[in-house]
Amino acid sequence: MFSKIIWLLAGAWLLALAAPAQSVMLRGRVLDAETRQPIPNAQIGVADNRLGTVTSVDGYFSLLVPAAHQSGQLEVVMMGYQKHRQALPPLPGPELRIELRPRPTSLREVTVQGSVLGIVREAVARIPRNYPVRPTRLEGFFRESDNYLPQGAYRYLAEAVLTAYKAPYTRPKDDGDIVIRQSRKVALDSVRGFSSFGWYAGPFIPHRFDFVHNRLAFINEADFRDYDYRLSDLTTFRDQPVYVISFGPRTGNTRAEFEGQLYIAQDSYAFVAAEWHRTPVGIRNEHLNIDAELRAYRIDYQPYAERWHVKNVWYKTLARLSGGRRVQHLSEFLTTAVDTAQAAAPKYVERAQYRDVFLQNTVRYDSTFWQAATTLLPPAQLRQALREQERQRHAEQAFAPAADTGRAAPGARPARIGGPPPGRSITITLHSGAGLGVLPLQARPAELALTFAPAGSAFRAEARRRSPAPQWVPYYSFALRLGVGQSFSIDYLTRRAVGDFRGQGYGLGATYAYNLRPHHRPLRLRVGASHVRQRLRYALGTFDNPDAQLRLDGTRLDADRLQVAWQRAFRAWQPHLGFGLELTHRLELAADAGWLLPTRTRDELYVAEKRGFLLTRKQVELPLPTADATALVDEAPAPAPWKLGRPSLTLQLLYRPR
Repeated sequence: MFSKIIWLLAGAWLLALAAPAQSVMLRGRVLDAETRQPIPNAQIGVADNRLGTVTSVDGYFSLLVPAAHQSGQLEVVMMGYQKHRQALPPLPGPELRIELRPRPTSLREVTVQGSVLGIVREAVARIPRNYPVRPTRLEGFFRESDNYLPQGAYRYLAEAVLTAYKAPYTRPKDDGDIVIRQSRKVALDSVRGFSSFGWYAGPFIPHRFDFVHNRLAFINEADFRDYDYRLSDLTTFRDQPVYVISFGPRTGNTRAEFEGQLYIAQDSYAFVAAEWHRTPVGIRNEHLNIDAELRAYRIDYQPYAERWHVKNVWYKTLARLSGGRRVQHLSEFLTTAVDTAQAAAPKYVERAQYRDVFLQNTVRYDSTFWQAATTLLPPAQLRQALREQERQRHAEQAFAPAADTGRAAPGARPARIGGPPPGRSITITLHSGAGLGVLPLQARPAELALTFAPAGSAFRAEARRRSPAPQWVPYYSFALRLGVGQSFSIDYLTRRAVGDFRGQGYGLGATYAYNLRPHHRPLRLRVGASHVRQRLRYALGTFDNPDAQLRLDGTRLDADRLQVAWQRAFRAWQPHLGFGLELTHRLELAADAGWLLPTRTRDELYVAEKRGFLLTRKQVELPLPTADATALVDEAPAPAPWKLGRPSLTLQLLYRPR
């Protein structure tokens, strides 16, 4: 008994020692010292800005502070205010109240050497000095939401914790990578759920709108001629003077796509922030599938380890949907940690892709993870929408019939958080694409002779040609693939042969695919079979048609020129084996080798119009032999001297729409 007590006391002591080593959430609010109004977007930093967050529109913030930094300094900065610095209070503790004092400035306090455009040029020239020239990683929080206008009712809310792999700022064409570590989402529109949402590329905003890295047009030497730049104000950031430079299209210019403001540090010429929007020309040049009224952006940078890094990005679209309703879309990214240590790039299966719809990501929801994550606190209106939905859900459950207490009331739509939609156990996907291939041909050279004179008609065709003997017939194809689950698909392919032997065909079958590289870019082994129909014809000539009333097999051929060909129709089964390489989440390159097993072959006489619009030309396929035609091979009645061989090869590029 005594030994058990000793062990319990020892365990409690060890837990007490371990408790301070845990990360603790620091909460607070930042206010204007003079007006007592909340200050949104103030930067909160710990450990010399290696860790941090920003305040919400209501001035609140929360920051997870690891044990190693709980005895460090807290820094709060905001454009136009004095920097605030203090020791971190004992944690956990009550909510902090921080007041920032405005730091008034005037344009009379600054002397500009040279032109305002010269300031911008100098800032661009100093990018390699002010921004990382080695890869860096930004751990951050992402949120996107839609709300209806003008009432402001929210459609959905989606959040994620991301890692942004930033390429060096000396490589502006390197787009970097994004990894979604965790995500959660909730539908606030009880009618539509998630079914009508299709925004893509949201998590990429720390790359897309990093104008310094991408050298957007308003800081690009090649586009300076399209913009006017003027010094509109002087402010401060981190107690240092900052130029506020406004830019916009030159008078009469119809090429400039942006208008806004740049914030450039006076001492270092670093871009510390920018806010801009697209001009009407810029919106038109995006070729959006929505009627956009506004496309606005803002980005702020923070210093860490003697370089400036993305701190937070804000992006807003105002648009009118197809039904006429106006909607506001907002995406935000907040850097919560900066890591300058060199690390391997993420694997293919980890990387998000630009065309991925964020709401369709398959990262599973982990409630434990979110309980200890630094996030951007939502605005009061959004918090109210979430509370109202939660109350509605509880009310629907409370008033549900007693017999149905085990399931939701009719019409109820509880919040869906993470993962695929409930109730769906099989994923259905659709791919379409185009391809190239070759069909095997067993043929011998032969002298072909044909006489065709339909009874009761003035049309007559007489031809004599020597047929070639190719081993392969090239073709191009169009394909549809209906994926059922992760491994099975139903495949449909239309094929058109080209060259000396022409004709149309199709294939319908099923395929099983096995991923040989589950932890890397998928390479799938494909095994399947299909039923194939294919026609191959050899043209014997084009002839005048003096009979405008000519009818063959019930079809009127009234063109003044008709082509006549000897054709063979094949049916076959085709087992196939191949590989499919995923190029992106939406593109796959598939290569299949097949083995044709013919089941039926017949000869036909092909007659087609050669004048008129391509899609309205008529054609007829008559079985051979026929009373109106005499077909000879090397001067003797015989089948056409070609038939399908055994091996075949198909190469396809398949696309999966959103």
